[in-house]
Amino acid sequence: MITKFLIVLFFIMCSAFADACEVYLPGHIVLLGQTLSFKQSIKQTECSAEAMQEISNTLNSVEGKITSFQFSEILKSKNHQVLVQPALIQVQHLNHLVREQILMPAGIQMRSSEAINAQNYLVLSPGDRVQVKCLGCLFGTQQTLNVKVEGFDGTDKTLTVKADFKKMVKAFRVIGFHPAFSSITTTSLKEEFVESIPHTDLLTNLDTLRFYKLNKPIRSGELLRQSDLNALNLVRAGTKTEVIIENEHVRLQTVGISRSNGILGELVEVFHPQKNKKYLGKVVDLNKVSVEL
Repeated sequence: MITKFLIVLFFIMCSAFADACEVYLPGHIVLLGQTLSFKQSIKQTECSAEAMQEISNTLNSVEGKITSFQFSEILKSKNHQVLVQPALIQVQHLNHLVREQILMPAGIQMRSSEAINAQNYLVLSPGDRVQVKCLGCLFGTQQTLNVKVEGFDGTDKTLTVKADFKKMVKAFRVIGFHPAFSSITTTSLKEEFVESIPHTDLLTNLDTLRFYKLNKPIRSGELLRQSDLNALNLVRAGTKTEVIIENEHVRLQTVGISRSNGILGELVEVFHPQKNKKYLGKVVDLNKVSVEL
């Protein structure tokens, strides 16, 4: 009985493998761009067009060293039974090589890239090295990258890749709904980095947030912008106001009466009645102005 069960199991397994497609992937591949077609470099048998597309998508989505078993399991989770060779595959993405080999300004990332007059990937042999350079880079759009492959056998190959870069800036996303004219605190914000786009007016610094209130309702998940805030009057006409008089050598403190309202950064006049003296200072805090000598 056991023998019959084993025979049946053997035929079931053979049937499953007979239905599976088989691919032989490059052992080491470097992805240079987003438009990819691996038809020339992937050998396959009994694979449908749909399976081949999923293999390409998976190859494009992984990075680092991955075993054939892991690769097969990813495809299996997408309902494709595929036998993958070789036993170990290494996938590198150009944007990570750029980060490793090119000194870029803070916040700069590569958005996209495309090889010129060449396929968008490199198949490397064991011992090959890849060097990436960007001469005179301004880290904007259509920047020229030189990708050089130093072969283990002493041969050299250079490709040209056009790359677009983007600048990432710190921004803050609102947690929960906030009505108009309400205060907003740092505990109601989640910090993240987003692409810097001109004229988006994103709030990037929370140091002075306490000096503002919302001027409209803000829904949960929205990025907070400076235009969403109205500044509070930190100094009011007729109120007692502290005056800090300073330069790099001296710092004096006195008080006076503000002649006008003022928000953060505005200049207001403060009158000292005992000294009969006027000070023109910049509003720096609640009931406080700074006068630079």
